Amino acid sequence: MSVARRALPLCLPLLLSLAACDEPASTKAASSAAPSAAPPTAADPQPSATTPPPPAKAKIEMPPRPVPLGSAGPIQPSAPPDQQMMAIQYTIAMVTPRGTDPIVDKDYVERIVKKLEAAVRTADKGKTPPNPVKPNKGNRKLEVDMGKGCNERVPENLLHQRAGSSLKEAYEAGVLVISCHDDKWECHQSTRIPEDVLCHAAPRR
Repeated sequence: MSVARRALPLCLPLLLSLAACDEPASTKAASSAAPSAAPPTAADPQPSATTPPPPAKAKIEMPPRPVPLGSAGPIQPSAPPDQQMMAIQYTIAMVTPRGTDPIVDKDYVERIVKKLEAAVRTADKGKTPPNPVKPNKGNRKLEVDMGKGCNERVPENLLHQRAGSSLKEAYEAGVLVISCHDDKWECHQSTRIPEDVLCHAAPRR
C-alpha cells in the first residue's frame, strides 16, 4: 500500500475538523455582510404619535338654562321667579359676544334687515307694526316685531325660507341672535348654537 493511501485515514478527520471550523466563520461573514435596517432619514415620515391632536373647539360657557337645551319653553308668566330670572340671564348671555365670535358685517345687517321686513309682512298672522325689524345690541341681535304668530320656529324660518339666508351665514356676519316678538311671546334663536332657542312671555307695550 502506498504512503498516500495509508495517510488518507489519518488526514480525513483533520480535514473534516478544518471544514467545521471554517463554517461558522463563513456564516458570520455572510451575516455581517447582510444589509442592516437603514436609519430613518430626514425625508422619512415621523410617527403620528408625536403629532399633537388638533385643538378641540372651545365650549361656550352659558349660565343655567331654565329648560333643557332642545326645549324652547316657553317660560310662562306663572313660572317661578327664579325660572324667569334664569330666562332673562340666559337670553342676555345668548347675545353677549365672545372673543371667538366674528366681527359684525354691517353690509350684511343692512341687507338682511330689508329682507326680513318683507318676510315678516308675508308671514305675520296679525297686523305688522311699522319698521318691524330693528338691529339691537350693537347689531348682534335682529329683533323682528310681528302682530301674531311668534313661536320657536319663526326666527329661523324667516331667515332661511323667506330671507334667503341661514343661521350659519348670520353668525359669520357677527349676528348672534334672531328674535321674533308678538303680542304675547318673544323667542330668541341663537346663531352660534342652532338648537338653542328660548321663548318667554313678553307682551308688547
